[in-house]
Amino acid sequence: KGACFLNILAPCPRGWRYDAENIMDICKAAADTCFWPMYEVENGEKWTLSYEPKKKLPIEDFLKLQGRFRHLLQPGKEEQVAQFQAEVDRRWETLLKKCSL
Repeated sequence: KGACFLNILAPCPRGWRYDAENIMDICKAAADTCFWPMYEVENGEKWTLSYEPKKKLPIEDFLKLQGRFRHLLQPGKEEQVAQFQAEVDRRWETLLKKCSL
């Protein structure tokens, strides 16, 4: 009944600077830190969470797996990482509210 849109995470070993054999670790960390939540929206109205981490991990667990974020894990960058975490948390809470309607 109509079109379907999939928004998937497609990690890039070269661009994201990680070893290709770690792709599943990257994907799992994206979901477990809520950086890339998994959910469905039906007819623009019904929001359903497809996966909820048993224990939500800090965003650093996702960032540290990738060379492209190495600069954020340097001393003195704690505020930037805290802002990143706050945005991930804000978006996650918004999603949870939409899924509970």
